[in-house]
Amino acid sequence: MKRFTTWMKRAQKIVRARSARVWTWFKGRKGWQQVAIVAALLALLIGGGVLARSGAKASPENQLRTVTVESVGSLSGTGDSVSIIGTVRSVSQADLLAQAGGTVRAVHAKIGSVVGAGTVIAELENATERAQVLQAQGAYEAALASRNAVSPTDATATVRNTYRSVFASIDALLEDDVDQFYGDQTPAGPRFLVNPGRVAADTMSRRRQEIKVMIDAQRVTLPSIGSRDPEALLNEAQSDLNTISALVDDIADAANRADSRETAAQATALSSARTALSTQIAAIASAREAYRAKRTTSTASVDAGVKSALGTLRLAQASLEKSFVRAPIGGTVNFLPIHVGDYVTMLQHVATVANNGTLEIVTYVSENDRENISAGMKVRVENTYDGVITTIAPALDPVTKQIEVHVAVSGDAADVVNGQSVRISFPDAIATQPSEPVVTGPILLPLASVKLSAKQRIVFTVNEEGRLVSHEVQIGDVRGDRIEILSGATTDMRIVTDARGLAEGQKVQIATDDTQGTL
Repeated sequence: MKRFTTWMKRAQKIVRARSARVWTWFKGRKGWQQVAIVAALLALLIGGGVLARSGAKASPENQLRTVTVESVGSLSGTGDSVSIIGTVRSVSQADLLAQAGGTVRAVHAKIGSVVGAGTVIAELENATERAQVLQAQGAYEAALASRNAVSPTDATATVRNTYRSVFASIDALLEDDVDQFYGDQTPAGPRFLVNPGRVAADTMSRRRQEIKVMIDAQRVTLPSIGSRDPEALLNEAQSDLNTISALVDDIADAANRADSRETAAQATALSSARTALSTQIAAIASAREAYRAKRTTSTASVDAGVKSALGTLRLAQASLEKSFVRAPIGGTVNFLPIHVGDYVTMLQHVATVANNGTLEIVTYVSENDRENISAGMKVRVENTYDGVITTIAPALDPVTKQIEVHVAVSGDAADVVNGQSVRISFPDAIATQPSEPVVTGPILLPLASVKLSAKQRIVFTVNEEGRLVSHEVQIGDVRGDRIEILSGATTDMRIVTDARGLAEGQKVQIATDDTQGTL
């Protein structure tokens, strides 16, 4: 309290000192200057009082907000006129949706960039997917290497053992059985001991000599058969058996002659040779079948492994590809709301690529109006540009219950831009009978005419007392600077064109032609 009192005393001293200085300054002025200063102060006091009184007595009428009222039909182009609202879009346009959720790792384009088909516009975080692709590639390459190195080891060993067994058996049957029919060596070969009949004796000798040379040559290669192809070994053994079997058949033919001079020992040897040949031929066939079966089974198993590894690789590559946002067509990037570090969800709209050089207008007409238009019919766009109907949908849209119409704009429509909402005027032929209301598309009101709040979407009309009346409406899609009205408004309803800042029950005045001219 003591400090406050001290502070007040200091303030009073300061005020008195400054007042004294002002009074001293005023007294030091000339007389006419003193009069002018006093007059100015009086004028300020009088003027402030007048303004205060005039403000307090201001007429409530001057505080009313002036609003403009028009029919829903005239605002939306779906009233009694023959014009409708359409949306400008590119003939070639693609909306890109994220194929996976994740954090944006990189953005390789910007609004207005021209990109080619297949260009990566953005990339999501994909370190895991890249690692999976690398791992799958390794597994696939390992499977390929395994297929190239596949070898039916067990069957191969069986084939080589069979070859050795057949060779030993052939060597034995030649010495123990076939040579019973041969004697001393002659220039042609071992002398044939029985009457050969129609076959010359030296021919039989020469054939036995050739077989001996063949067996001796193969005996030299026995240690190296481990490096030879199993199929080649089986074919060689089969060829040897066939050659020896043909010789044994000719010996039997000669021995069975009445004058063959065959001995009992030779007959026994001939029977033994035939039995041994049959046994070895069966052994070759069995080894061949087992080897081929084993090789087929092994190859099929390895091929299955290769296909499985390839499928895993393709799956990993597909998963990685989902992290890229690619342009499916070439064109200009018109929409790109994402930035590095943003998180996007699956199927989120992340970009739009379009060919802005070729634009068209998409609009909708009713089923009744469809009968009055045709492809090739000329129209007017914003009462400024010429257009022509290019295509008309053959059926109703299942959602809007209207028919989609495409309009091509002329080349001089330089002010028309992609995404813009424009008014299209059709020829008089589109008008229906006077008794029928003309409905040429959905109700599309300017965004300013609809008051959007968290709980309501309303439009205002003005009653006879000049107060606002709210009408709740159900809205649909936003098309450029307009919003679709699904229900709650009729074409003949007259609503306030600008609902911003207005409230239910507020008193307003409707703009006339004079007031509109001054607004």
